[in-house]
Amino acid sequence: MITKVKVVSKTFEILEALSEDTGLGLREITERVSYPKPTVFRLLSTLEQLGYVEQDKKDFTYTLSSKFMLLTRSLSGGRGLIAVARPHMEMLHKRFGETVNLARLVDDRPVYVNILESEEAFRISDSVGDAAPFHATSIGKAIAAFLPKEKRATLFRDYTFTTFTRKTISGIGRLNEELDNIKKSGYAIDNEEGHDGVICVGAPIFNNEHYAFAALSLSMPKVRAKKSVLDEVKEQLPREGIAISLELGVTDIAKCFAA
Repeated sequence: MITKVKVVSKTFEILEALSEDTGLGLREITERVSYPKPTVFRLLSTLEQLGYVEQDKKDFTYTLSSKFMLLTRSLSGGRGLIAVARPHMEMLHKRFGETVNLARLVDDRPVYVNILESEEAFRISDSVGDAAPFHATSIGKAIAAFLPKEKRATLFRDYTFTTFTRKTISGIGRLNEELDNIKKSGYAIDNEEGHDGVICVGAPIFNNEHYAFAALSLSMPKVRAKKSVLDEVKEQLPREGIAISLELGVTDIAKCFAA
């Protein structure tokens, strides 16, 4: 019989405690796992440094992070989203030489699950596991535009419109107007709304219920965003989103755009 590694066993007991309840303090976690408080604190600190646990800096409670959720959630379709999307991302990366992002909904937030960074010296990129704001990223807007209306209303009921640049959308009226336009065009634009000097184009990826659960985006500095390049990206990116959706098992793509 293989002997359990104690530190691994303790770590998973802490993760299990956090999976049962959100927002637990150090004392509560210590009581549940019955280990010394210094031991629990050290393990929580390590998990936080690795990005699998988050601590609320106001009340000092701990929760599982989006990065951890990505490890535990099954991906759509017989093949995983990343496996299906990767060849399409590599094609876009090679064709345009810019950063290509893939995000999916995790607990009602778009979370980056795969990124191919540009090899250019001047580039902006996020990290896998980061959440993308719906209102300030093309990847977030591409998902939100193709959600059921009731789902969209629920998401934005208590939504905070954080300002990132002078061009960031600041209210639900303006956002809904843009999301309606995205449904008509099939792609989303982030024109220096998340980062100054950066333009992104995003396109939805659909599931069998005919709404967006993920999206692709391509990011580039504005100095490289020539009109001819942007026009080509706007045409190609939605095609790749549709191709990925079909490979994941969507049988009627027209319903996705008509919903």
